[in-house]
Amino acid sequence: MSTAVSVLDTHSPFGTYRAEGMVRFAWALADRHDFSKRLRKGLRALAGRLFRGPYDTEVEGLKFRIYPGENYDDRKILAKRRLPEKAEHALIAPFLEPGTVFVDVGANIGTYALYAARRGARVVAIEANPETAAKLSYNVAANAAEMIEVVETAIGAEEGCLALWSEPSNRGFATLVKELTTGEWAGDWRPLKVKVRPLARVLAERDLARADVLKVDVEGFEDRVLVPYLTSLSAGQLPKVVMLETNCHDHWETDCVACLADRGYSRAGETKDNALYVLTRQ
Repeated sequence: MSTAVSVLDTHSPFGTYRAEGMVRFAWALADRHDFSKRLRKGLRALAGRLFRGPYDTEVEGLKFRIYPGENYDDRKILAKRRLPEKAEHALIAPFLEPGTVFVDVGANIGTYALYAARRGARVVAIEANPETAAKLSYNVAANAAEMIEVVETAIGAEEGCLALWSEPSNRGFATLVKELTTGEWAGDWRPLKVKVRPLARVLAERDLARADVLKVDVEGFEDRVLVPYLTSLSAGQLPKVVMLETNCHDHWETDCVACLADRGYSRAGETKDNALYVLTRQ
């Protein structure tokens, strides 16, 4: 058994870091939901100190360099030996076909992007956190997924810069909403200035008039991504499908669901944290 490395490595070949038996056992134990929340938190903290990462692993035919000590999705991959958000993937699967344009706002380490690309979609994977974007780019390269373009930027109503807040134990849960960093999600949050761009402009620069499937998961900032984008489009440019994270809706300034309804979308499915909307009228 070797001690986990805690330094970002986006250069060494995939397979350099093996997730050995004790590593997998520790993270699986920390993910046991029959334990109390307090015990799981303590086990996660211990596993995070001893087995922070990186580790190279393959799940469902996809390769990931993961850092379980600092990302929820990485922990789930290691503990469950499958992709996280299985129910969400099942919801969007019928809409992902060869040639589909899939736009992933809040791409994290690429679990959605790589899943969509494997089904033949052209993917624009947008990630605001520079370190997470570097991990995402590594995973894309490890899978030789040439149909995925990684774009390092935050998305908002207009060009500018904002503070992106992240917490060391879950860098994938980064937010532009400072108020979210207190209360339920209180922790050691730290800000970093990031570039913000309108989604329509990012896509236009890639000669994309529309996204066929749009996923937005940006921790309470979904309204400031989605509403300006949808209201700027003609009926013929609207995405066919929108996957929207809803578990931070209390932090929205504008009602995304009402905007979707106004533009002709109907809810076609939902999970604990996300909802799927399909365009049913124009």
